[in-house]
Amino acid sequence: MNKIESAIQHIVDEAGVQQMGTSLRAEFDILQKAHDAIHEFMLLAPLCFPAEATHEVSWQSKSAFLVYHWEVFHHAHRSFIEALGTYYNAAFILLRTSLELLLKGAFWECLSHRQFRDNSPILDASSEGKAIKNFLWMSIEASPNIENELDQISAGIFDRFGHKIEDPGFRPSIKTLVRQLDQWGIFDSIPDPISVVYNGLYSGLSADVHVIPDKIDIGRRIDSERSELFEQLIDQPLLQEYATTLHEIMDVGIVIELNILQNLIERFESVQPKLAGRHAAIEQLGLQCGLARVRELLK
Repeated sequence: MNKIESAIQHIVDEAGVQQMGTSLRAEFDILQKAHDAIHEFMLLAPLCFPAEATHEVSWQSKSAFLVYHWEVFHHAHRSFIEALGTYYNAAFILLRTSLELLLKGAFWECLSHRQFRDNSPILDASSEGKAIKNFLWMSIEASPNIENELDQISAGIFDRFGHKIEDPGFRPSIKTLVRQLDQWGIFDSIPDPISVVYNGLYSGLSADVHVIPDKIDIGRRIDSERSELFEQLIDQPLLQEYATTLHEIMDVGIVIELNILQNLIERFESVQPKLAGRHAAIEQLGLQCGLARVRELLK
């Protein structure tokens, strides 16, 4: 075996590829639904754009959300692979990143459009939120055409903010974002979204990101009194917990994307049959909140 082939085999072994089949067999049903939910999330967004799209309605009008949407798909997929390979802490960290990408994408998309900016009391109560809004209003007053540009290409908001997005003074907390998105109706069909999205999913996954001792892989093994502390072995209860969390995040993600794209779904006749065509798949995957939102939008 030459050096390249040896290196490839070494990386394959380190990636946990050999554990993946065993992981799938251990929790196949929930893992399959969680995995397929990632693809359902990715599929729905393009279906919600009309076949008769004009210069007034294109993917660019929702591009602030869609650039994050693309990243969510790949982060969630990578997370799934890490979990199958028994790297659970890495998998959970990527899950929180996926959730945060969803929230940030929805937030910047809404902020790009006046109807949301004009009705944002949660941001008004936050110093960071007020800083963002004031900066936007100053930009629009200096160049009124910006408002129309953002309606047509929402991702233009990133060009307008530039480096300020990284400034802590312009960065509302995730709790503020969740509360504001809730007030804007972006979680419609999720019962008690603050508890589900922030108190449940986001806060729970934060322990993995902040490397709390009993949330890192070695800490979990010590806590479970496992004898093989330094071996990458499958932890079936943890794998089940992971799959359930991924499935729930994708359910939330589908609700968010449907609400972000709601005006397109309701406005264009060509969209509704395409969305109706996914009803059975969403139901089969057990995506309860997403299913409820689809049914509401198709009434």
